[in-house]
Amino acid sequence: MEPVEINAGAWYLRGVPSETGYHWDVCEPISGDVVAEVTLDPDTATMSCVGDDADAIQAAEQAIRRFAGQALGITVRD
Repeated sequence: MEPVEINAGAWYLRGVPSETGYHWDVCEPISGDVVAEVTLDPDTATMSCVGDDADAIQAAEQAIRRFAGQALGITVRD
């Protein structure tokens, strides 16, 4: 899948090339430090997150749910 960049308010989701779905590094916007990683599988409408920054993960999940609904026409399952 082609990488997609997303602005998630206080966080920047940097798209990473992936052959199996969408993958983002959740970055602190000033330093670019990666604080979490999020993947979206559009075939199963599932998302997975890895990282220790709960605020960054929450913001990323919300932004990716909006992206999935608006750009891909899918609803991410919980």
